[in-house]
Amino acid sequence: MKLNKTAIASAISLACLVLAVQANAAPAAPQVNYQILKQSIALHVNADGSYSETVSRVSQPLTIAGVSAVGHVEIAYPANFATVKVLDAYTETVTHQRVDVVPSQIFNQSTPTAVQAPFLSDGHVMSLLYSAVTPGAEVHLKYIETFKRPYLPGVYAISEALAPEIPVQATDISITAPKSMHLHYQARGPWHETRASSGDMETLTASAASPSVDFPPMNTAAITQYAPMAVLSTASGWPAIARAYDRLAGNAMQVTPAIRATAQKVADGAGGEVAVARIYHWMQQHVQSVNVDYHHAGFQPPTAQSTFARSLGDSNANVALLCAMLRAQGIAAVPALISPAQRFVPYPGADPFAFNHFLAYVPAYHLFLDTGARYAGVEALPAADQGRPVLITGANPQFTRTPGPAPGLVQAREVQNLTLLRNGDIDGTSVQTAAGWRAMLVRQDVLGDRSGRRLQQFMQNGFYLGGKAGSMHVVAVRNREDLDKPVEMTLQWHDSDAAIPGKQMALLLPTPGTIAATLVPFTSQATRKYPSVLQPVTIQQVMHLHLPAGMQPEQLPQNRNMSTPFGTYTVNYRYADGVLNVDKRLQLTQFVVSPQEYPELHKLALLAVSSERKAVVLTARGEPAR
Repeated sequence: MKLNKTAIASAISLACLVLAVQANAAPAAPQVNYQILKQSIALHVNADGSYSETVSRVSQPLTIAGVSAVGHVEIAYPANFATVKVLDAYTETVTHQRVDVVPSQIFNQSTPTAVQAPFLSDGHVMSLLYSAVTPGAEVHLKYIETFKRPYLPGVYAISEALAPEIPVQATDISITAPKSMHLHYQARGPWHETRASSGDMETLTASAASPSVDFPPMNTAAITQYAPMAVLSTASGWPAIARAYDRLAGNAMQVTPAIRATAQKVADGAGGEVAVARIYHWMQQHVQSVNVDYHHAGFQPPTAQSTFARSLGDSNANVALLCAMLRAQGIAAVPALISPAQRFVPYPGADPFAFNHFLAYVPAYHLFLDTGARYAGVEALPAADQGRPVLITGANPQFTRTPGPAPGLVQAREVQNLTLLRNGDIDGTSVQTAAGWRAMLVRQDVLGDRSGRRLQQFMQNGFYLGGKAGSMHVVAVRNREDLDKPVEMTLQWHDSDAAIPGKQMALLLPTPGTIAATLVPFTSQATRKYPSVLQPVTIQQVMHLHLPAGMQPEQLPQNRNMSTPFGTYTVNYRYADGVLNVDKRLQLTQFVVSPQEYPELHKLALLAVSSERKAVVLTARGEPAR
């Protein structure tokens, strides 16, 4: 029976419409599980440099999930220079009965890092388990942390951001310190500043409320980028934070004979950027990385020599070792503080805890190196480190931003050479090339298993989830180990269910789906009130589909080209000499898209996603159109 091309095309269009409706279906309305009725955080700085932080909070669960959220409180602190004392902890039930947290409901234990790597952290966690907590009850907590010294010499700071999804009826933060310390206030949003003096002491307070709620969608910037936020600090600016870190950590980067000998052996006579690459890659292979929360551990790194001996450290320790090894070869390098959160603008004011990760910065070549990125090339940062505010320490402190991907670099490219057989099957060969941060992901996610099983399984899963039936094999991998080169994979596959054979064939064009996956989070909403986050990337997809002799497309899909301030998308269809050619290219150039620009991002996403599901009808030459 002859196929009806209109019916086939309609069926394909209907399937695509169902997929689009499912992708754009409105999610269930989020629920407010608890609220903060009152909160106060007060720092008091003593003349000898010690200080205390008193926290008072009243929370109210509104749902069963809220009971779980506020009925178990954890207080983490650095036990090597701080202590915690609970001053008051109780539940006020809905019938106004007081139920105290008794000593048997308070537990102390070490943090996971303190257990796994005690030389990096002496973090402890005090856990409080509340009784009689039900929706509508009130959970009261007041405790004091006493610190022998500040986290960074001479720097005392506190910040608070109001999360939009948590109602806060009233909150305040304050610092009381000697007037000679010169307290600084910076804020964004509806915060109110007050100052009071008593003798030689000054108290600076910031107060706010945020009773209304909102639920930012996925791919939204970190709340410290847009939510109401206040920062109180004794640091006048970011260079003051950098100088304080230098005073604390400078001696940790001393070059020892063992470090010098190893650096010389690893560099193997090379100098300049080649030596940087060799030493960096040696670190990636020989020194393991663990994560540390600096609230629990403090910012003091162990000495480079001790990290060298253990072959294990957090980013702070490992950066100190990398800087020492580079300095041993006469290459200047300094630590740089960064946060991999989706934050691309600085805090309103200077706070050491704006950062929770360290990079090494090599000024001679403007290189930022992440010691925790096992598969990073010397000139390519992981995606989570790109475009972020970064504080460079050393003799020339600078608050700047890490670079994004190299201009003109295609991070993901796939070239498909396909042949449509008369029986409706497709034989295909595709070459996938990944560069920059995409190459890191490929090496990390699928090439880390040297047996090749993980790679084969990963590619097969993508093949079958893409709607294909048949077989797929990885036949070659190039530059698996050379981290400074793009990684290339060659695949061979056979799709045994691509089209129904006949004098007319309706074919859904094969597509890798990489472009659609990048933009699909932005298809469900036409507008947004919060900044949206993109990862700058260039993706290119090329398909050459050889048609059976005598077959040709009746009509090609429309070529499209859309340009926006944050990127472009183009798709071109061309038929010549029995070959259907499809070229797609997505280039995103910004990290953040403002709410004003977002409607254009939504249109771009819809165009790119819809272009991934295009059908063509092929007809034998001379067959009349039906």
